[in-house]
Amino acid sequence: MTGAVVDRRTTALRVIAVLMALRALTDVFKPLGAGRGLVFFGSMLTGAPMIVLAPLVGAYMLVYAYGLWRVRRFALPMGIAYAVLVTINLVRFPMVNPMPPGVTGFRYLIFAAIGFGVSVSAVWLLAQATEEEPAAA
Repeated sequence: MTGAVVDRRTTALRVIAVLMALRALTDVFKPLGAGRGLVFFGSMLTGAPMIVLAPLVGAYMLVYAYGLWRVRRFALPMGIAYAVLVTINLVRFPMVNPMPPGVTGFRYLIFAAIGFGVSVSAVWLLAQATEEEPAAA
């Protein structure tokens, strides 16, 4: 693969890593009031379950973001698991929770497309990068 393609792929992975890390920090700090709750397997968690689980999910996402940034093989199964969780959350959330105020069906579809697209794209890019560059693992 040419250097330009590898550079674009690494750049894309790093952009996703930064976004993932920022998103992870919101989970880490949810017990301190950063957000209303944690969506986990499509259910909105609040109270004690959210206080315990949100920092753990956030820490997982930070480790995954590090793996994306450094293009490490260990991040690939983490990314697959995260993409599965995102997909379950996106499909199940509107089935079991009322939509937040101002969120229409169309807005939710856009949000879902971005969430699904970014999580799956990260896995795809990382799989390509770790397959072609064994020294990066």
